[in-house]
Amino acid sequence: MIEDCFCGRGDDLENREPVLDRDGEQALRCCGCGHLDYLRWLPNSVRLLILAEADELSSGPGPHAERAERRTV
Repeated sequence: MIEDCFCGRGDDLENREPVLDRDGEQALRCCGCGHLDYLRWLPNSVRLLILAEADELSSGPGPHAERAERRTV
């Protein structure tokens, strides 16, 4: 799913960096400007699928890649 950020960058949501905010809520960070998108406009089931896919993509290639440590912002 492609979405434009406030900075004008458009890319697949799944390619953004998954992070946890200071309250522990999951969000996707824009690689261009750092804006956090909580995806609250999506149904919760779809939101969770996109966050899970972004997390898998961030952990690197291959089935045995170690899970990337999430950064807290």
